[in-house]
Amino acid sequence: MQTKQYDFETQWKIGQEGETFLDQWLSPTYKVLNVSEDMKYQQSGIDRVVTRSDGSVITIEYKFDIAAKRTGNLFFETISNDKELIPGWGWSSQADYWIFLIPEQEILVFKPGKLRALVWELQKSLKERSVSNNGYNTLGYPMPLTQARKVAFQIKTLYLEKL
Repeated sequence: MQTKQYDFETQWKIGQEGETFLDQWLSPTYKVLNVSEDMKYQQSGIDRVVTRSDGSVITIEYKFDIAAKRTGNLFFETISNDKELIPGWGWSSQADYWIFLIPEQEILVFKPGKLRALVWELQKSLKERSVSNNGYNTLGYPMPLTQARKVAFQIKTLYLEKL
């Protein structure tokens, strides 16, 4: 099943809004440094360097998944570009934590190894999907939120549905 083509520019702007939201969520507790424009960090799949109150430092990659609320799945990217065979962030990110923002629903924080292990465990039951880009496709697995939540490090509910 082919979906409409992914528009990088539109998605980038939406992603910026998500990054601002997550920066504000983290800022009361942590010092947050945006390194997303630094090529060294980009190549490692790191968007933020965060300093804890004890002075220790961790790295974070943000994921803004606007389809997850509708689909009930997180997208775990396995191949970023099928023409150049560039590995997806799911395998290549070197961040200490991944933070997924699902607008108007929740924030999920993962240790990458836990989510990767879940993908390996469920791989035979997951269906790989292709997202069309400009001249290439991105491949990955829609991961059921019900399964992903089981391995999340932290879950923060954003809004309650109408009671």
